[in-house]
Amino acid sequence: HSDTIYRTFLALTMMTGCQGVNGGGWAHYVGQEKVRPITGYQQYAAAADWGRPPRHTIGTAFWYLATDQWRYDGLPADQLASPLARGSFDGKTTADCLVESAKRGWMPSYPTYNRNPLDLCDEAEALGKEPAQHVVDSLNEGSLAYACEDPDAPENFPRVVLIWRANILGSSGKGNEYFLKHLLGTDAAVRAPEAPEDSRPRDMVWHDEAPEGKLDLLATADFRMTSTTLFSDIVFPAATWYEKYDLSSTDMHPFIHSFNPAIAPPWQTKTDFELFGLMAQRFGEFATEHLGVRRDLVATPLQHDTADAMATPKGRVTDAPLVPGVTMPKLAVVERDYPNLFDRWRSLGPLTQKLGLTTKGITYRAEPEIEKLRRVNGTVPSGPYAGNVRLDSDKRACEMILALSGTSNGRLATQGFLQLEEHTGQKMAFLAEEHEGSQITFADVQVQPRSVITSPEWSGSEHGGRRYTAFAINVEHLKPWHTLTGRQHFYLDHDWMEDLGESLPIYRPPLDMHRLFGDARLGRTSRHESGATEVAVRYLTPHSKWSIHSE
Repeated sequence: HSDTIYRTFLALTMMTGCQGVNGGGWAHYVGQEKVRPITGYQQYAAAADWGRPPRHTIGTAFWYLATDQWRYDGLPADQLASPLARGSFDGKTTADCLVESAKRGWMPSYPTYNRNPLDLCDEAEALGKEPAQHVVDSLNEGSLAYACEDPDAPENFPRVVLIWRANILGSSGKGNEYFLKHLLGTDAAVRAPEAPEDSRPRDMVWHDEAPEGKLDLLATADFRMTSTTLFSDIVFPAATWYEKYDLSSTDMHPFIHSFNPAIAPPWQTKTDFELFGLMAQRFGEFATEHLGVRRDLVATPLQHDTADAMATPKGRVTDAPLVPGVTMPKLAVVERDYPNLFDRWRSLGPLTQKLGLTTKGITYRAEPEIEKLRRVNGTVPSGPYAGNVRLDSDKRACEMILALSGTSNGRLATQGFLQLEEHTGQKMAFLAEEHEGSQITFADVQVQPRSVITSPEWSGSEHGGRRYTAFAINVEHLKPWHTLTGRQHFYLDHDWMEDLGESLPIYRPPLDMHRLFGDARLGRTSRHESGATEVAVRYLTPHSKWSIHSE
């Protein structure tokens, strides 16, 4: 019930007027996830300069299905419902709700369908149809289904996992033993029984034998010997923080830092940049023979800060025709030039200039910055992308990220606030105008950490030397909150929230595992079949005792 606990915190800070006030408020610490130069970083990390939209998924739901934890979770969704519920959850399990939300486009789910999205485009072309219409027709006919409806089918589960900067096995992954058993097929201490027949998902395919060892390849890049590297088929020796160029930022301070190598990466180690470059190069070589240029059908969920948010008014769930972007995920076709992947990876693509850079509902136009990058980074001298900005070194990539973000480029920050002024009628551009002619370069952050520029990419203000506190711009300058009304909300008007009785934040006691699943009562001792004495305790798992997030 973490959701209701958090909403209670937020309700208290809202009632007392503490949000957006230095020394008050509640804005959860997200550590390294707070990428200050977010707009440029999104362009680079998601390859948005070459193809849009990207595929961004939610880790919890992905691993819940991929590791088969759903097979052991027979929790009836209606057990959590309010006595006043109208029946949204009748006959459903938690997993059924997950599947329905993915099919309605409320959250992402990959792979999306049970056929390759490249093949779906080829099929549509052969039939003389638009790919989106082909998908709708196939879903209606029953010849196509969502992969999340049958996550144990061989065509639907992951085969290759590449891990970088993470220790998912034994640290960040929730349900470690299920990872070991179902993803890796190795020794595991899964003790829970699978859900009995009358408690299994209604809308998902159940295989009598759950697959064990779904993955063909687990590869990890790390300089530490973690539990994940111990289980990996391939370990790429990685450079440490003191052996590479990179950028670092967080929400705990207002500065952008640089990583700078004290020494070159020793022996066979490679920087992250070198590793991805070598992989892209080799992939492109294989793709010339095996893939070529293909069209990819990308399904994405309905997005906030867009008209998508009004596709299902009040979350009212009704039987309606399948319409991409309204009653199901949005569908877009992206051309994938697989043989030229490496050359694309090391140059700036055309979409940054053609479509601009959109972050949280604000679109930035960066033509002057792109021209400057041509001078600073140089251009590709020859080949299919001659004249494009070079991104063929880690320092050039960092330069691009800083140039294309409002927090490190005052012109873009001011441009974003001017857009907000048009939308809201409120004066905000002055928050960044003092830095309109300033741009933080990679050379600048190599000399010393640089304080970021106030930007609509985030909600706090560093204007005039002020210390950052989240939501200050929303409270003091009436920047809309990222909700349907632009205001803070106590009440959530959605079918499912109403049926849970959680339209307003309420207290929910811990789940009664004895009543729901027949587990031993807390604090009771019993005799195990081996003859040993057992005691039932509540085990909290936010952290293991001696671990931290970055382990």
